[in-house]
Amino acid sequence: MKDKKQVVAIVVAVVALVLLGALGLIALGEKNASQQGDDTSKVEEEKPKGKCEIDECMKQLTPKMTLAEANEILGFEGEKGETEDEYTWQLTSKSKIVIEYKDNLGTITASYNKDEIKDKEFKLSKGYELQNLLREGTSYTYPETVKQFDGVEGHLATHSPTSKRYIWVNGDGITFGATFSDSIDGKTSIISIR
Repeated sequence: MKDKKQVVAIVVAVVALVLLGALGLIALGEKNASQQGDDTSKVEEEKPKGKCEIDECMKQLTPKMTLAEANEILGFEGEKGETEDEYTWQLTSKSKIVIEYKDNLGTITASYNKDEIKDKEFKLSKGYELQNLLREGTSYTYPETVKQFDGVEGHLATHSPTSKRYIWVNGDGITFGATFSDSIDGKTSIISIR
């Protein structure tokens, strides 16, 4: 009888150890899952390399700037691209600025992390209205476009020697882009929605 009690006690102890081990593995898995969740939020809060955030950098850069001046504004040297006159500044893992020089003038293009510039206040329906107006011959300057969007500012995506292109991203991640041409008094010449 004493042996049976010892066997039962040993079996109960082994079962208890197995259950504790399983609970430990489950808890460890949940801890790793929450750490992975934390890692993603760290990527979203990634600090940009250089001296300025992408929006601020784009406001400071102009097509007439030299490579040295662009490096100074951005705070580090651009990486030379496939062509001799193209340079890239990778600000974060999901955002960068590229300048392509031609005849000593640069075309500056920003690639934004769309998740960081989504704006629930931006109503895409107004973008469709502006697109239809442009087809009918009515176009707006950038300040007039911002007014049409109830004051929601765009993000400068391209600055060339002859135009500026701004983008707006709604809460669903759909991008409205408008190019404002210097040759037609800064009015919209191209609108895209994608």
